[in-house]
Formats: sequence, C-alpha cells, structure tokens
Amino acid sequence: MAYKPSYKIPNSLDKSFLDQEITLSKKGIVKAIPLKVIIFYLVSVIGLFWVVGSTFVKEADFIWVFLLVLWWILATVFFGRCSKTKELKAKGLPTLINYLSKSNRKLITRSASNASGFYSITGIKAVDSEGGIRFADGTLGQAYLVVGSASILVFEADKQAIINRVDSFYRKIETGTEYIWVTTKEPQRVYRQLASLERKNLALQMRDPELFALLDEQANILTDYVGSRFNSIHQYLVIKSGNDETLRRAHALLQSEIQDSSLMIKNCTILDGKGFLEMARGVYAEVA
Repeated sequence: MAYKPSYKIPNSLDKSFLDQEITLSKKGIVKAIPLKVIIFYLVSVIGLFWVVGSTFVKEADFIWVFLLVLWWILATVFFGRCSKTKELKAKGLPTLINYLSKSNRKLITRSASNASGFYSITGIKAVDSEGGIRFADGTLGQAYLVVGSASILVFEADKQAIINRVDSFYRKIETGTEYIWVTTKEPQRVYRQLASLERKNLALQMRDPELFALLDEQANILTDYVGSRFNSIHQYLVIKSGNDETLRRAHALLQSEIQDSSLMIKNCTILDGKGFLEMARGVYAEVA
C-alpha cells in the first residue's frame, strides 16, 4: 500500500477570505496571523493618522493628543486580537454597545412573570398572537406540540420502521429550514378531562346538588392534584425558516408526514402565542 508523504486538512466551510492565515517567521519563531487582523491594524493606523491630522484633534494640546494616541493604540491591540474560536475581538463591539442600555442588562427570571424577556436571549425577537415567531436574525418560525412513537418498549421491527421513516422525513427537508426539538417535563394537561366533566354537567337530567358536588370534587382533583403534581414528558417542535414561503412548505411537509404515517409523529398541535409563552416559561422553570 502506498502512503502519502503529506496530508492536507481542508479548510472549514465557515471560513472566509479574511480568515486566511499569513505565516511570519522571525529568528526561528513562526507565527500565523489571520489576514483580518492585519487589515484591522492597517485600518486602525490609517484612522489614527486621519483623526490626528485632519480633525479638530490637531488643534488640541500635545498632552491630549498623546493620551488619545495611547488610548487608540491600546484599544487597537485589545480589539485586534483573536479569541480561542478565531473570532476578532472587535466583532463583539455591537454587543458591547447594546449592553450599555439598562433595559438590555435587566432580565426578570421569575417563572410566574412574562416569558418575553427570557425568550429574547434565545434569539427570538417577537411572538404574535397566532404563534408566529420572528427571530432576531430575520427568520420566521412556528411551534408545535407533538406526540411521537419513541419508546424503549417497541419491538425491533417497529423500531427499524420508525428509524427508516425518520430518515426518509429528514431527507425531504430543505436546506434553509431548521427543525428544533424541545423536550420539557411539565404537569399533565387535564383540559380534555375538564371539558368532559363540563359536558357531563350540561347533560345531567337531574339537577342534584350532590351530583354537582361530586363533579366539583373531580374537577378539583384534576386541577389541583393531577394537573399540578403529576409531571410528564412533553415534546415540542419549532420550525425555523428564512421566509413565509419556505415556512409554508415546511408546514405542508410536516402535515403530509402526519397524514401518511404515525411512525414518526402520532399527533401534532399548532401552538398559538399564549401556548408558546407557556412553553418558554416551562423551559425556564425546568432549568431553574
């Protein structure tokens, strides 16, 4: 078997032209400097000469010009460095400026409060009453409450059929659409049982106070005991897409999957704005 004398590691897909590294050697010491760092230093030096020579700064006393130049050099050295992830420190300047606002530094984290302040740190900009999600990067989304078929107790043949169905579904997803799965542990939902009790109440032929008391007792058990102390696993799906058209196609793909087979998703419910905020509040309450 023939062996290659050297191997080349391909560049990452998220690298741009400015991430190209230039190797400098001095007295046997080799150092690779990204091109964006060199350009940042050149722009900073040109900007310093322009500020000192062409603005009102040139009319100031020598001491003030010296302090400005010293501050400019220190700021250039600090913001011209790269982090451990090869990101330029200057890239965090917009975030630093936004952080100066008091409203951006204050976040109410009580689980009983409005969840809008909490979900904003996840990149969500706004949620309308119908459940439409608008992310900070301009993309759109929609959340669903889903019930799947995942279980350790399924037979091997069913498990393989589920895996094949999931694999087939993900092959149909467009590259510009992202499917985000959120799993929480929340109290059991008892609104269906409460609705059934209400129907029983309306269908009573005999308006007996003891029957009313029995129905009230059952409703209290569902609300105060089953619906508050018995937790169960809930799973949500958030579809994130670039525009309305791709989001509509993603919704149609999910709908056709549910209609054609129940192997991947047995049941799916679209969340409105209130339901999404409850989900966001539930995620925080679980973490807290």
